[in-house]
Amino acid sequence: MANIFLLDEFTVSQIAAGEVVERPVSVVKELVENSLDAGANRIIVNLWEGGTAGIEVCDNGSGMDEKDAVLAFQRHATSKIKSSTDLGRVITMGFRGEALPSIAAVSRVTLKTRPPEFVGGTQVEVQGGEIKEVRPAGCPAGTAVTVHDLFYNTPARRKQLKSAATESGLISDLVARFALTRPAVSFELTLQGRKAFYTPGSGELIDAAVTVFGADMVREMLPFEGSEGTLKVEGYVSKPSLSRSSRRYQTIIINGRYVRCPAISKTIEDIYRPFLSAGRWPVTVLALTIDPFFLDVNIHPAKLEVKLQEEEKVTGLINRVLHEVLHNRSVIPVIRPGRPVKEEADIRQPALNLTAASSQLEKEELLVYGQVDSKNCSVADAGIEAEINRNQPKLPELTPLAQLFPTYILAEGEEGLYIIDQHAAHERVLFEQYNTSAKKDNGGSQILLYPVTLELGYREVQLLNKYIFQLTEAGFVLEHFGGNTFLLRGIPSYLPSGQERQLFLDLIESLEGQEQAAFPQRLAAAMACRHAVKAGEKLGMPKMKALLEQLAETENPYICPHGRPTITHITFHDLSTKFKRG
Repeated sequence: MANIFLLDEFTVSQIAAGEVVERPVSVVKELVENSLDAGANRIIVNLWEGGTAGIEVCDNGSGMDEKDAVLAFQRHATSKIKSSTDLGRVITMGFRGEALPSIAAVSRVTLKTRPPEFVGGTQVEVQGGEIKEVRPAGCPAGTAVTVHDLFYNTPARRKQLKSAATESGLISDLVARFALTRPAVSFELTLQGRKAFYTPGSGELIDAAVTVFGADMVREMLPFEGSEGTLKVEGYVSKPSLSRSSRRYQTIIINGRYVRCPAISKTIEDIYRPFLSAGRWPVTVLALTIDPFFLDVNIHPAKLEVKLQEEEKVTGLINRVLHEVLHNRSVIPVIRPGRPVKEEADIRQPALNLTAASSQLEKEELLVYGQVDSKNCSVADAGIEAEINRNQPKLPELTPLAQLFPTYILAEGEEGLYIIDQHAAHERVLFEQYNTSAKKDNGGSQILLYPVTLELGYREVQLLNKYIFQLTEAGFVLEHFGGNTFLLRGIPSYLPSGQERQLFLDLIESLEGQEQAAFPQRLAAAMACRHAVKAGEKLGMPKMKALLEQLAETENPYICPHGRPTITHITFHDLSTKFKRG
């Protein structure tokens, strides 16, 4: 049986480094968090070869004297907590006292630092965790940490790193997240000496968002805010017309820290479920302010994932605020003259392209729309709403003018020309009617005079077995007839008769990849799609008028059940601009 013995200090340092420093982006994260904790309002990150050759993080924060500069490289040394009682109210970005010693254990580090009230500064040289030199140095107020030869003494971990472009992309993404979490701090990122990313540090979230996402995308986002007691939530969410194929455009900020919070993410996704099709997610920047006592940041080694003690209260507030924003006529897409909106914007890529020249070009392009004063060109003037009138009716009063194709209804409103997709609009009307009927019906069935025989494929049978209880509760009566054959003997009593076979098959297909909780919405959506007026079907003026009136009465008139817009809008101002009348 092996004896128990204490590990040597070098091995302990290597283990600690492995927990904190996984790749170059980990180094940048720890150093930037230290800069933020030091009160910096300007932070510069310089990279060479994606951080593998060199990383430098400079700030204008409080700096350190010689004693603290040396002590900062000792494990468990920190200025951010003093006892275990402080762990319950963490208000700083970091506190473990592992960042600098862990980084220094696997690299060569030079630290230069000076408090603003000092005339001279201090330089500390560390290699492989061992302090080699401490001497006076002339340097600006604040702290600059330079990391060379990352993982030089752990070659196995160095081999696991990706290409310089990949590592740079991860760091660019990180700096963009920091910019969104701290809009009052100016962030700058340079790659191989070239400026790749810059935020003004104006304190306005919208300025940081324009830098990260681009002005085109931010124009399709809506501001929101709300509070309840000590809780406060604010930020920007995309209109349903703007969505992405992954969740990484979702930025959740709690007390100035970018985090992952499954409860908040699920709340956002549940709110958008009626608006977006499967596999699409909204672009979101959500900042939550909460008493640190009700927040646990220690459940993840990098403090990336957090746990809320008042989860229901927080998610309830978010639900109410976003529900109000998304049920407002501001979500109607506006067709603007000029260049087309970019299809896809990568949160990493804007950081690599937003040079001072390109930022100026963006502002010049905005002048085309007459939205920016050329003498005082600020992001806040770029046609992006700062407030929403939440008391206005959902849709303006619309007068149908004609049918186009025939697929679209052209209508006149107080603010210009409105174009309505007749199928999507009717889908929305029927979807809400079916939802209401389903709640009133409470699972009642109507038995078919002649049962419908269903020959299902293997995957369809699997879906049927998965959702059999939900189908039965909804009012479907099914009988297994052997093998993959089933008899459909009854359907929900509120369904119109006819097309039962195709309706059921459409429903089963729509359930692929969906959570069971989404079944009622999928059922209503499938029925609405099957029975809605089709594209290409001619409508008379009375039918068009009736459809517009019914659409205006729905809870959410802007999006069909599958996430497509029902209506778009060309303002009188945009028409005047297009015809050079403005």
